[in-house]
Amino acid sequence: MTHAVMPDVAQVRLAPNEVDVYRKVRSSLDSGELEPGDRLPVERELAEFYGASRHVIGKAIQRLEKERRIERAVGKGTFVAQPQSETIENSASRHDAGTVSPIDVLEARLVIEPGFSDLLVARATQNDFLRLERLIAALEAATTQQEFREAGYAFHLGLVQTTRNPLLTKIFELIIEARAKAGWGRLQHLNDTTEARVAQAAANRLILDAVKDRDADLTRKLLRGHLGSMLSTVAYYYRDE
Repeated sequence: MTHAVMPDVAQVRLAPNEVDVYRKVRSSLDSGELEPGDRLPVERELAEFYGASRHVIGKAIQRLEKERRIERAVGKGTFVAQPQSETIENSASRHDAGTVSPIDVLEARLVIEPGFSDLLVARATQNDFLRLERLIAALEAATTQQEFREAGYAFHLGLVQTTRNPLLTKIFELIIEARAKAGWGRLQHLNDTTEARVAQAAANRLILDAVKDRDADLTRKLLRGHLGSMLSTVAYYYRDE
């Protein structure tokens, strides 16, 4: 049984949080660099390698274990788990909306939303632009944190609907459903000031302007930047979980 070689240490940021470590290890699993049966280094070695605390390493490992990507054997160590075959129905029953976190929601959005930019700019009509203008105006006019969150999701749902693709719309609706159960109540300080909401609304206004200019590349870049920034902010609030 092999002891896997970890990624180049030069690629690792200083003082990563749980999400950073989780992504690095998961990337090694997804790429095949860490194969089923490989033993992971002990937490002390991982902490030294990543420049993170053992608490951070432990939380990242717990998340991977919960996902059944790794498994622990008492007295032997932690190993990459064998792939599990399961039906879609069984998978859905284990991973229902109540098990996801805000980080999971934003990761899903970051994967999906920039990808529909070409459809979005190609299929948008003048009526769509008017509808999206009303939605962005509601976002800009929101005076409370809750109003702002709802208006933000309404605007992004409006973007998805503009693709005229019912499957993409359904996927985004499932994401909205999941985020309602994802523990956003813990993020009380997220966009809780007028300044923060103004900045977020301005970022969304730039996205709409790019769509109206039918610039798919810029739309994609702005969506990635906006959602990536949100993900980093949420990960910061979750850093001590």
